[in-house]
Amino acid sequence: MPNNNVETVVEIEEYDETTNEYGPDDFGFVLGPDGDLKSFMIPEHLMDDPPEEVLIILSLFGIDDIHDLENRTLH
Repeated sequence: MPNNNVETVVEIEEYDETTNEYGPDDFGFVLGPDGDLKSFMIPEHLMDDPPEEVLIILSLFGIDDIHDLENRTLH
């Protein structure tokens, strides 16, 4: 049986360290190897009014109320 695996290498010529730093308005999602949500970072000042896109992502993990995350261990 032939091996049909194809490997793609993408080289990035310029690296901008500032793109990897978290800002005061950034959200973060950490997923485990099984795809489960392990951790979630949210700016405290946006807890009362998070963007709709963030709420949609959380709903994919069964989280309907962002305030449930304050006292919840995800992993």
